Amino acid sequence: MARSRLVAVKDRATQVWPKLATLTIAACLLLLPLHPAVALEQVSLQLKWKHQFQFAGYYAALEQGFYRDAGLDVTIREGGPDVEVAEAVAGGKADFGICSASVLREWAKGLRLVVLAVIFQQSPAIILVPRRADISSVSDLRGRTLMDAPGSDEIAAMLKHEGVDYRGMPRIDHRGDPRDLLAGSADAMVAYSTNEPFVLERLGAAYRTFSPSEYGVDFYGDNLCASEAQVKAHPDRAAAFRAASLKGWAYAVAHKEATVDLILRTYSKAKSREALLFEATRTAMLVGHDPDLIGAQDPARWRRIAATYHQLGLLSDDALPEALIWQGSDSGMRAWSMPLLLGSVTAALAYLAYRRRRSVAAAFAWLAVLPPIAAIGRPRLSLIMSLLFIGLSIPVLIFILIYNYNKNSAGMVSILDDAVAQTSRAGVERTKSLIESTESPLRILATVAAADSGYFRTEQSNDLLYRALTSAEHIDAVYVSFEDGYHRVVTRIDEDRRRADRRIVAAANWHASYIDAITFGLSRVRHRKFFDIWPHEVDEYNVATDLDIRALPGYQTAKTTRTLAVTEPSINPDTGFPILSLRVPIFHGVDFIGCASANITMDVLSHFLDKHRASAHSTTLIADRNDGKIIAFPNMQKGVRVENSKLTIATLADIDDPDVREASRQHARADADSFAFRSPANGEDVIAAFANFPDGFGQPWQVITLTPIDDFVGTLKATNRLIMVVIIILTMIELFFIYFASRGLSRPVENVSQQLQAIESLQFDEPTSQPSNIREIAKLEHAASLLRNSLKSFSSFVPLDVVRQLIKSGIPLTLGVEPSSLTVFFSDLENFSSHSETLAPDDLLVQISTYLEEVSRAISEEGGTIDKFIGDGVMAFWNAPVRHPDHVLRACAGALRAARRMERVNDTWEAEGRPRIRIRIGLNSATVLVGNVGSSTRLSYTALGDGVNVAARLEGINKLFGTTICISDNVYEQAKVEILARPLKRVQVKGRKTEFMIYELLGLRASDDPDLKVRDRDEQLSAMTWQASQQMEAGDFTAAARGYRAILDKFPGDPVAKFMLKECEERAADVPEKVGQ
Repeated sequence: MARSRLVAVKDRATQVWPKLATLTIAACLLLLPLHPAVALEQVSLQLKWKHQFQFAGYYAALEQGFYRDAGLDVTIREGGPDVEVAEAVAGGKADFGICSASVLREWAKGLRLVVLAVIFQQSPAIILVPRRADISSVSDLRGRTLMDAPGSDEIAAMLKHEGVDYRGMPRIDHRGDPRDLLAGSADAMVAYSTNEPFVLERLGAAYRTFSPSEYGVDFYGDNLCASEAQVKAHPDRAAAFRAASLKGWAYAVAHKEATVDLILRTYSKAKSREALLFEATRTAMLVGHDPDLIGAQDPARWRRIAATYHQLGLLSDDALPEALIWQGSDSGMRAWSMPLLLGSVTAALAYLAYRRRRSVAAAFAWLAVLPPIAAIGRPRLSLIMSLLFIGLSIPVLIFILIYNYNKNSAGMVSILDDAVAQTSRAGVERTKSLIESTESPLRILATVAAADSGYFRTEQSNDLLYRALTSAEHIDAVYVSFEDGYHRVVTRIDEDRRRADRRIVAAANWHASYIDAITFGLSRVRHRKFFDIWPHEVDEYNVATDLDIRALPGYQTAKTTRTLAVTEPSINPDTGFPILSLRVPIFHGVDFIGCASANITMDVLSHFLDKHRASAHSTTLIADRNDGKIIAFPNMQKGVRVENSKLTIATLADIDDPDVREASRQHARADADSFAFRSPANGEDVIAAFANFPDGFGQPWQVITLTPIDDFVGTLKATNRLIMVVIIILTMIELFFIYFASRGLSRPVENVSQQLQAIESLQFDEPTSQPSNIREIAKLEHAASLLRNSLKSFSSFVPLDVVRQLIKSGIPLTLGVEPSSLTVFFSDLENFSSHSETLAPDDLLVQISTYLEEVSRAISEEGGTIDKFIGDGVMAFWNAPVRHPDHVLRACAGALRAARRMERVNDTWEAEGRPRIRIRIGLNSATVLVGNVGSSTRLSYTALGDGVNVAARLEGINKLFGTTICISDNVYEQAKVEILARPLKRVQVKGRKTEFMIYELLGLRASDDPDLKVRDRDEQLSAMTWQASQQMEAGDFTAAARGYRAILDKFPGDPVAKFMLKECEERAADVPEKVGQ
């Protein structure tokens, strides 16, 4: 009976299993689409700025239907300067928004926003500086004028990290146009790496960029945010919106051109297609190309960002809000549907194995034969490389390869990539070295021409041009050209020039000539001279010419961009062969007068590329990424081509190299800078790598490296590794010797340049280098020495900042004043007349000089300007000519330093038997007239007005109260948070009709500096004086008198309390008794 029941159960189970398997597979098929069957839910997304590629992922998600598939009907709202995204999202006006790392600050304001995903893994905020500016590092930005942009917290952090006061930098109003930067409106500009550099590169302007991430300030960029209330109320909707948005970003990064066309077609045409493509490339670098990593965020990195905000003083602490980082899953349904699907398929396979009397392994084997495996086809490159590596390596490496196949194959790819990258870097660095070593002498020539343009219209200037020409062997010609068409040049004579002009004598090795300025009605002549050994002349002749240097490439670019211009290769009219021209503009003040230029022959760069290859059969070339012009090619003959019997520059499309043409064609189609293709010449597999020159170079050039894969696969041997090491060592030795050889030639000129730069910065140290034996450079050194000594003497009579402004502007000083808010300082010595009668003249001179030195040093240390010495008095002021937002506090600090240092000096004098000299100081802050006053023959930079007079009166009032530093109510009101002062009384100074309260300055509250800090007795003395003064101000003279008596009990001999006690007693006696009651 039991046996029959068991059989019946077994039969029923056998019947149920097929049905169960069928239902399981059907359920799995239903789970796959997961399309919503309800109406789309309407949500809104608030952008932070105008429509552009910065928000491309959201456009793509909407256009491709990713939001629709997630059950969302999304409205994208354009942002702008007046849109506050955080307030809109936190206030419920928008469901989602684009925020930045400043979301931490929004939390501090009470706006509780959740970061759903980090889109830009790095902030695009950068600082742009034109190459002409003497700014090579962030620390050089101190005191420079800035074109600022709002919300630049990471920029502020970078500047603080490098010791630059971001808030104190002078700023100008601007339109956000980098052309204003080139025009000299400012020294630097806060910009986005995705936008403004496009304008500069189109203009051909050389520039530098400073990115916060390069200085350890690694902020996130754009983030996808929602309010905490939104996430808690609709977690599934937030997860769905996030997943669809990230999918849109993956699509936008992979399909840049299609997304750009979508923006132009649907959203905005404010930017050109080229500008959007540039933005797309830069944005992709910020987002990342790995779809699985888009949107990732790291709590540790958020904590570092919070710590940076705390250091900047923008957050009270560096604690991270718990709800800041989104913690949900991408989709509740998706989270469990995939495990369910896999589990169901596994159960179905197990049933099949049971029914067919097979094991689970047999079932998988049966399933595996259905589709062909892709790996059965052509072997992968990584497999071939790994097998060869195993066959050639030592047994230890063979053992590692057996157990770590993937790691070693990645290492093989890394070796190839490193070699190609090294070759690309070498090409870029060599090109930059050629440019920079040529630029340096050109800037010297431009400086000389700016100072004396007529010098280059004389024969003597040929020697200076010759020195510049021979400063580097790659320079073929050096010349100076002016706006009136005048042109002077010194060149080398080689076989190309001899072939181009048969009249050149065979002994000639150097050539110098000049072309007359353009004059109407007169033909122009080129006056040519030839030399065998400079300056021994062997021949000369004149030829008519209509050459206008102003029409040659690069001249107008240098004029427009006001900085170094590097031209595309062109055919030299003298030789008929390709050259590269560099032009440095010459400005006399603000007027453009011409260019200092040099020609570099392409054979130098071609020889370098020919010698420095990634592998034995690789090819490295430099080309323009816009028009494809060949800049340099290892085989010089292939870099040019003959067209209509004329020599022209070859391009990537028509160069006589089928591999280069194919690589260019593949690169135009592929969305990658590194790819493999089959050589049309021999059928070999070749890897092509395209690397752009760094930002700010001034030309859209790229290094292209074509490397046959067989070069790497066939040379994985220890001996060849040794050869590679030897080649690298030899290359480094070669670069080492080339560097020192060029340094030896250019060092004298660089020394003069450094001296001039030091003089411009008002550094008057004597040069340590030996005088040059070259006549022209010796003259320059002598002129620099005269200039240094003259300015050093001049700076002793005029405020340094005024001298600095005079040097920077190049404009002579003129009469004129302007109203400005200043803090004025007056000091004097008590009983100086008596001391001058009793002291010997020498002793008096020593003491008065020491006093003036200490006061002057205290004022200078706090950024003040010494106006004049009036006998034993000193007048100074703050906030002119250099602006200081905290000028009042600086003046207080300067006064304290002067007073306390004089106390120490008096102690020393007393110990030496000399009399003590007491200093008295008055401070007032007011709007006065400041500027140059005087006559046409003598000027004085000074301040005038009632505020100056008040400061002088306050200095004298010290005598009445027995105080040292007396400050006005204006000074106290502006600095009362930082200073400790006690009230004296209301006074009416001479020339004033109204009374005002005056105070005695005692110290700075938050300072530990012995010269500035509050002394132990000062806090109590100040508090007691305040209490007594308030009672006196209220008219209770009896209580005030008690207060001042209490001060005298605690601090016997306090002169202020003595004076005020007497004042209270007199006032109390004058008040009728009934009124007092």
